[in-house]
Amino acid sequence: MAPDAADFKLDVRKVDGFKPYSGGEELRRAIAALAGPSIAQEREDGGSAAVSTGASGSTPQAQLIPISVKSADHSTRELAFAAQRYAKATQRDSSDFEAIYNHGLALQELASRVTSSRDEQMRLLAQACERYEAAWRLRRSSHSALYNWGVALSDMSRAVKAADRSRAHDLLLAAADKYAMSLRWNPNNPQALNNWGLVLQELSSMRAEAERGRLVAQSVAKFRAAIRLRPEFDRACYNLGTVYYSHAFALQTAAQAAMSSQLTKDPEREAAERLEEAAVARTFRLAAQYIALSFALQSGREVYARSLKVVRPLLPGGHLRAGFLTAVDPSTDRSCSERWERCYFVVDHDGFRTAAVPEDEEAASESHPSSPPFHQRQVEILRHTRSVESTCSAALKGDFREAWIDLAEVADAKPCLDPSLPEGHAFWVALHNQPQGHFFLSDNGEDAEGWVDALLMSAHIAGGQRLAALAYALTADFT
Repeated sequence: MAPDAADFKLDVRKVDGFKPYSGGEELRRAIAALAGPSIAQEREDGGSAAVSTGASGSTPQAQLIPISVKSADHSTRELAFAAQRYAKATQRDSSDFEAIYNHGLALQELASRVTSSRDEQMRLLAQACERYEAAWRLRRSSHSALYNWGVALSDMSRAVKAADRSRAHDLLLAAADKYAMSLRWNPNNPQALNNWGLVLQELSSMRAEAERGRLVAQSVAKFRAAIRLRPEFDRACYNLGTVYYSHAFALQTAAQAAMSSQLTKDPEREAAERLEEAAVARTFRLAAQYIALSFALQSGREVYARSLKVVRPLLPGGHLRAGFLTAVDPSTDRSCSERWERCYFVVDHDGFRTAAVPEDEEAASESHPSSPPFHQRQVEILRHTRSVESTCSAALKGDFREAWIDLAEVADAKPCLDPSLPEGHAFWVALHNQPQGHFFLSDNGEDAEGWVDALLMSAHIAGGQRLAALAYALTADFT
């Protein structure tokens, strides 16, 4: 049964969502490149004059908003002087890509320091966007210019959202476009995927209800792509958990509204309600899975610990993931009489293994339809029973009653579309000592993706010697 909306309140703050490209390393190098007597002299003079625009027809020159170097801290003064120097450099040579791009970095970072004046912050961000656009026009393959352009647009959207939601929405659309363009040139940038996911998540909250599901699905896809590129990316993992959590509440609210509007219930409506309730419970479990994983990756982050305390009751029986999967009876594996059987599996700090079926799962399993045989390989799909011990006669490793895969042995996992497999949503798990791997079938695509993420990230956690953190996330008493 899914929790009532009043029972749980998850802290869905984004954790370091939008960040300067490469964690600010580019900016540090840009400022270091300007260090010298000329800057020292300007510090003494206190100069902060605005730079004029370029000549008509040339690349537009952004003006630097004067900042009081006397009232600012040392690092902000460094930024102000760096921005001024880069502005002068671009005035001398409007084709200097590095100077234009670094000017944008300095302006964007300055905007993050100006918290007392929204208007000044918006002017600095707008100038940074002009710099990134100018840099991109000089070098169309610059994914970093496009990425930071998207970050600046996202920052502008947040700054104006309270006063002008329409403009904030348009800025988010523009930011999404820049992230997409950046990923065309550098598809392996997990931070761009994460930020694009955050933009889509924010857009979903600003659109009509009919459009939200599509945007949420796109947001999930971006976060998921980010963590599969970089399994240690705890922020993307946490963001994936929060988008699932928010979506689960939306599904629950819609289902409750539909139920309250029904004066009478017919069998068809009751069946639909059971499906809706199952979808809500599945989505809440996915949310809890990713939040638990983010905690295991970075257990020192307070927001992860607080959120985990809220979602822990949603995890299935103290496991990271649990449910019925259909797998090959290993005694018939890769034979002409290959036989598939449905068993109850779990993933937790002890591994990927079979387990006894919980009582609340037994009733649900009885109504599961048997999959039809796939005649191309003459696959026999056996009727499942409620008992793992009586159903599973062999194992991936030893007796199926104790089927178990060490997480450290998991080399890869991915969804797959193989026409030779029985009907269902398949995923493949490769082991270091068995690279040919094993196939499993889940009841739906969302579940298959969840199993893949649970295995990939748990294997990464095991490889990083952090299984103790995962065990704590799954078993500690948070009451």
